[in-house]
Amino acid sequence: MARQALPSTSVLWKRHELLYTEIFVRALQELVHGIYDISHEDAISEALCPILTQVCYNEGVKRDCEIRTPDWEKSIQPVSSAELKGGKRRKRPDFTCKWINPLASSAEEYELPLHIECKRLGKATSPNWILNENYVVNGIMRFDSKDHEYGKRAFSGLMIGYIISMAPNAIIAEIEAFCRKHYTGSANIIHQSNNDEVTQYRQYMKRHSIQPKTFEIVHLWVDLRRTRKGTAHGIPRVRPGQVSNRGH
Repeated sequence: MARQALPSTSVLWKRHELLYTEIFVRALQELVHGIYDISHEDAISEALCPILTQVCYNEGVKRDCEIRTPDWEKSIQPVSSAELKGGKRRKRPDFTCKWINPLASSAEEYELPLHIECKRLGKATSPNWILNENYVVNGIMRFDSKDHEYGKRAFSGLMIGYIISMAPNAIIAEIEAFCRKHYTGSANIIHQSNNDEVTQYRQYMKRHSIQPKTFEIVHLWVDLRRTRKGTAHGIPRVRPGQVSNRGH
């Protein structure tokens, strides 16, 4: 009987990416029913944390396996002495989902992080704060930045967009225009699928500063426009530290 060949590292990584893409899609579908402040990006991501825990638990029970909850705002850990920075605080992606590489040939390849960066999308909130430009400059470009090193050693990463205004097609046009303005390594954003309130896109990159050079970004955009004017699907929105008066 012929011995079956083992999957390659890239194939195993793709399974990891697809698993957590599905986890985040399910969590984002639940997020639209939550209570949080859409004017505060970190508050939205924090509200996502307990939902992710529940989704990972449910999927783990259903699949009869362990699915680790993504780490929120965890610093990127050095994996070699060359990456030490004298104890200085390192950059922190919004979420990290680590994968153990069973085919690793060195300690540096043993744990590969799937990094997730989250940004709001829509109309500018002030003359100096252009949300869709920020999504590119402080989001997409961090996956090819020596200062941030998001997606280092990995094959792909995720960008989550919290849509608070504007139609998705108009946002796409602005995102691609800002990519052409600020970054030469990215291709256009390709639509992949729609799933209720969540739309999935994919973008290919040729990175200049980070290995591997060929890289993919999965974009997951959740429509939060119905949370405007202090409500989320009819539920009063609660700011951090505020107690809701809504009855049960």
